[in-house]
Amino acid sequence: MIGGGVAIFCVSSLLFLVGVMNPFVPMPLYLVVMAWILSYGFLAVMPAIYILEFKLLSKRGNFGRIVLISALLFASLNTYYFTQAWSYGYKYQGEFHTKVVAVENFVGFIVLVVMAYFGMSKNSKKLQNSANLLLFLLLSWCAFPYLGEMP
Repeated sequence: MIGGGVAIFCVSSLLFLVGVMNPFVPMPLYLVVMAWILSYGFLAVMPAIYILEFKLLSKRGNFGRIVLISALLFASLNTYYFTQAWSYGYKYQGEFHTKVVAVENFVGFIVLVVMAYFGMSKNSKKLQNSANLLLFLLLSWCAFPYLGEMP
């Protein structure tokens, strides 16, 4: 649990390590907003939410279902976001950046949904916990990327 929080913190801080966003270190839009509001304090938000969520929900019998529903919900919202922001990505970030980030998101969310499904269907706590961590890592790394000016 704490290790997952540290991993999420490290992924959230990737932008500071590379200095500027690029196709392999995209910047989630909500992290931009949190950084404006909280400055460097935003780095602690996702790990704190992960640890709190893990403490409150991981022991429940329906945790696998919660993770699967969360994965499907975020995958759907992320797909919708890309359909709305695609033209802005092309215009402000370029074709290569937009396509690479879209592929990263597509592959990441497919792996997440498959992992969450098998974690629930096999009632495997290890798969459920791994899928839950992967969800938070995707949200901290590439989901809902900033693609430029928004409407």
